[in-house]
Amino acid sequence: MRELHGLTKSLEELIITEDLGRRGVIYFLAESLKRKIEDPLNNSLRLLADTSSLMIVTGFNVPPDYHPETDGLIGAAVLARAFVNIGSNEVVIVLDDEEQRMIMEHLIKMLLNENTATEKITFLTRTDNEYLFREILVEEISSKDIGLGIFIEKPSPNRKGVIHNMRGIDVTQHHLDPRMLLDVFKEMGVKTIGIGDGGNEVGLGIIEEDVRKYVPYGNMCACPCRSGIASSTITDTVIVSTVSNWGAYALEALLLAINDKSEYIHSGKEEIMLIEESIREGAIDGVCGEGFVGVDGMPPHIHANIVDTIKTITLSLL
Repeated sequence: MRELHGLTKSLEELIITEDLGRRGVIYFLAESLKRKIEDPLNNSLRLLADTSSLMIVTGFNVPPDYHPETDGLIGAAVLARAFVNIGSNEVVIVLDDEEQRMIMEHLIKMLLNENTATEKITFLTRTDNEYLFREILVEEISSKDIGLGIFIEKPSPNRKGVIHNMRGIDVTQHHLDPRMLLDVFKEMGVKTIGIGDGGNEVGLGIIEEDVRKYVPYGNMCACPCRSGIASSTITDTVIVSTVSNWGAYALEALLLAINDKSEYIHSGKEEIMLIEESIREGAIDGVCGEGFVGVDGMPPHIHANIVDTIKTITLSLL
């Protein structure tokens, strides 16, 4: 793979320094991660470029009604399309429930023609029986020769096994337990990437102590466990970005560029369409909730600007 250190650094600076959501934690997370992993975006790209079939795990259900948030789902759809467009084999998207699945299927069909989507991208929804779900997961990994698992905005349990949202609320029962997936991936030799933006996502356990120190509710949550929202799970490498989708978009642009498919990098116009359609299908903004069209409290045009900038940087530095 060609040397992309300068390009990945430029994209990392964009996706972690534009704290447009004003949550105030991304700088701390990024600095903490730098002390653990050198050039995490490039590391992630190398893993992605070396795999022929991919599993993406996403979906974050938001209280009070537990509809899925827009962050994560859209990033997963865009990255799945990129993987298919470079001629790779298959993508399996793992989700918590049928509402997430319905939204994801709609987004995938918008981005790809129906035949391609049906042939190349499949969906796996958790079952109530964890043992059955594990068997299905193992079969999918084995039969499709999955080499990499990417967790995008996927909530992680803390050290007591409780999953929280960013406000410290226990949301465990509304999500699959990613520890089981991580165990299966490790047993089957599947490498893993975590993409997160708040410290409570899969993979961010690598900087757990700093999450506890700097992130609201990181060390003390609002639920009876009183053990904070800080992730306890670790992946082979991690990307942090102001919005998790942006991390997925940076990977998408890089993957397409190194495969001479840069014409397929998604645009700001597409981004607006994806946000509006996901809301229309039942997803909600994870910060502002129902009634607001956006991702992480920011309206579509802000995300469109980031998407177009990612594309511009990628094309100008190749």
